[in-house]
Amino acid sequence: MKSLARDTTARAATAWHRPIRTETTVADTARNTAQDADRKMRLIMREQQSSRLRSSSFPGLKLRNPLWDMLIALLAAKRSGNQLSMSDLCLMSDAPESTALRLIHQLREKGYAEMVPDRSDRRRTRVSLTSLGESQFDQYLDRFDPS
Repeated sequence: MKSLARDTTARAATAWHRPIRTETTVADTARNTAQDADRKMRLIMREQQSSRLRSSSFPGLKLRNPLWDMLIALLAAKRSGNQLSMSDLCLMSDAPESTALRLIHQLREKGYAEMVPDRSDRRRTRVSLTSLGESQFDQYLDRFDPS
């Protein structure tokens, strides 16, 4: 007759008995980081496209924000490993040149952008997003699309 006592013989653990492995490998971490960077780059590109679409959908109205457009362009350039010239930023902002230059200097004074003389052409100045600007964008993008 079989005992009603609990069977204590050793058995192979079935899949549902095995502990869940919570360790993340270096490859998993790198993959997650790359996916997050891709997601943020898609958001940046969507933001640029939205700005252009608003402007083209309502001719005669200035629906763009030059300072925001500059920040988006600087972030996209930094993520792709490029720097923009001041004249590039002025054109991208769709603002009068004097206004665009004032905004670029404002970004530099607030610590969001840095200006570096071009090595190949001393007449040109390159502008890039600082680490402060990039971290602020990361926080914004995480709040904008937390997925």
